Amino acid sequence: MKLPLWPSKCIRRFDGWLTSSKVLVAIVAIFIASICLSLLITLINLKHYWLSYDFCLEVQCFNEIPSAFGVQVRLAKLGVAGASFVALIFGSYLALKSYLTAAEVGAFGNRIAHVGLFERFVQVELGRKRRLNASSVDVYSLYRLMFNGSNSNSSEASVEFVKAILSVHEVMASSSRRYSEDPAYGFETHRGSMISALSEVHITMDRLPRMDFLEVEDEVVDFIGVLGLVFAPTTSPSSMPVRLYR
Repeated sequence: MKLPLWPSKCIRRFDGWLTSSKVLVAIVAIFIASICLSLLITLINLKHYWLSYDFCLEVQCFNEIPSAFGVQVRLAKLGVAGASFVALIFGSYLALKSYLTAAEVGAFGNRIAHVGLFERFVQVELGRKRRLNASSVDVYSLYRLMFNGSNSNSSEASVEFVKAILSVHEVMASSSRRYSEDPAYGFETHRGSMISALSEVHITMDRLPRMDFLEVEDEVVDFIGVLGLVFAPTTSPSSMPVRLYR
């Protein structure tokens, strides 16, 4: 059963409407309203109820002040309490909102910086390769795969990335087993499986002749190993299968 959407819409509207200036206006308005109401009661008492009183400066007369101005004092205290309540509740909410906004902005900035660092690293590494073309690696798709919803400051790769790398390792290990059993293991099968496995890591390999393909594969394997060692040393597979077919 789906929950109604109107509560969340109302909260979002209230969140957008509430600002520090509105809270300050509400605090001042509550305080001024309590003072004005106290003055109004005092004027009413002065006009209608205090006419029978005589001016007095004796000690006994000062004892009557709390009873004469009790209502006004309670109203003033109520105004101060109401203003304090608004400041405490909504002020704390605004402070928390500002903190969360600043944290989100900081996290977004860190994410952008991390993506930029990842992109520059990949470009530098691919620039060192003689056979692996830079256009063969989809940098941003590889980044999304490697850090799928994780903290950009984390040294852990996503489960999907680890599975994709293990699939590449499995292709190499399987081809090595077949080669150890029969040197004529079928390069076509290895090449097709390798191209398919690397596509899951967003790396494209062409169907090159045997020696050319294996040379590009060498550089791809080296690139993947260095990438995992630098950006996800705690979770990336550290051991590369021995490639007997090579």
